[in-house]
Amino acid sequence: MKTLQIENKITRENWLIMATDKLNNGVFKQHGYEVPKDVKVSCGFPASGGRTGAKHQAIGTCHNRASSKAGVNEVYISPTQDDSIRVLDVLTHELIHAIDDCINGHKGLFRTIAVDVGLEGKMTSTHAGKELTAKLEKIVKELGEYPHAEVSTANKKKQGTRNIKVECSSCGFGWRASQTMIDRMNNAICNSCGNDTLTIA
Repeated sequence: MKTLQIENKITRENWLIMATDKLNNGVFKQHGYEVPKDVKVSCGFPASGGRTGAKHQAIGTCHNRASSKAGVNEVYISPTQDDSIRVLDVLTHELIHAIDDCINGHKGLFRTIAVDVGLEGKMTSTHAGKELTAKLEKIVKELGEYPHAEVSTANKKKQGTRNIKVECSSCGFGWRASQTMIDRMNNAICNSCGNDTLTIA
């Protein structure tokens, strides 16, 4: 009798959850801040992150408590990111939003916490400074590399029209309509020639 062997692999969500705990204890608490215990972290496309050709593709997002039926902060790291240090860097940024419950945007308390924990650069697109990077590298050594491969949106095709072509077989007059509108049509009379010869192309 064969025994089914199931590999006990860590998922990217579990990795992010454990990373959140390590960031809370090893970064935030050292500076007098605490990540909400009920924050939820996951890998997923932020609202503007999955659109092809988006001018600014978000690589992380945090939703405030009011926007969640569960009443918790929801944090998402974009699947376009697979570098472990960068993922922790972005996660740190988003967890600051969770601490602030997204009240101050990238100003006020957000900026204060970001600078305190070692994020640098423009507050809307921060990066880890030297001291914070060293802490993030330690976390990666403890957890292993982020178990995720980059998902590229560069070749994502734009969705084509869902409209269906309606055409008169007598005169060739045609137009496009949704399936719902076609279902509501109560006759097949052409608006151009008046013949009862409309067909779905």
